[in-house]
Amino acid sequence: ILLYLLYGSGYLFHSSGNMKFMLRQIKAIDFTMPQDTPRPIRHSVWKERATLSTRDEAGEPIAAKELDIALLVLYGHMLYSGNSFYPALNYFFRAYAIDDQNPAVLLSIALSFIHHSLKRQSENRHYLIMQGLSFMHEYRLVRQKPGTLLAEKQEMEFNFARVWHSLGLAHLAVEGYDRVLKLGEQIQKQAKQESLQEVTPAMDGGDVVMGDDGQHQKTSSPTGQPFVEDFSREAAYALQCIHVLSGNAQTAKAVTEKWLVI
Repeated sequence: ILLYLLYGSGYLFHSSGNMKFMLRQIKAIDFTMPQDTPRPIRHSVWKERATLSTRDEAGEPIAAKELDIALLVLYGHMLYSGNSFYPALNYFFRAYAIDDQNPAVLLSIALSFIHHSLKRQSENRHYLIMQGLSFMHEYRLVRQKPGTLLAEKQEMEFNFARVWHSLGLAHLAVEGYDRVLKLGEQIQKQAKQESLQEVTPAMDGGDVVMGDDGQHQKTSSPTGQPFVEDFSREAAYALQCIHVLSGNAQTAKAVTEKWLVI
């Protein structure tokens, strides 16, 4: 899901007004946070550039007690969506310093390095790709910890396969997409078993969505069919494209008939 956010950000997300507002919030937090050493610049300079927008019931500004990872990552994604990968890394690494086990932060850093390596202005593509892959492996280790949901593991495998695919390493991408499809079969099997063991919201006309805690969450849907988060179709479509472009039409047809036919 995060991958779609990084690839599909539109003009409104990257607009100048939104970016200026978010940057002012970050500067305001930096200014109001307690510091062990005195600041080398005048407070008036900070107040002219950034002021707190959140106020309490008395109208007084609410000072920040700690940095907000979500704010740093969000502004980093704004820069990322405008192909400003190096500036985005400044904010991703600030979030990484706070929480180095956050999968969203690790994935964002990895993709920033890898996508910057694909630009014409990159000076050392090999170095940038190796940096990106090192953070991708950290992202894999976090997603493979005990207790991780199957959907989270599948999302990790899909993102990793997409990285291999974007780098032109089709043989590694095919292996990754195959793992996604195998995990998809396990996810669908697990969902069917759970639906048989208890009365699901789908019987009342709602969908079954697997939440972060592994429990069902009810959502409205006109079809009433159970639904779980599954990247099998996306992986199958990518496999289909790889096999077709490589001239293996028979394998592409088999993948299409098994995974992409409704």
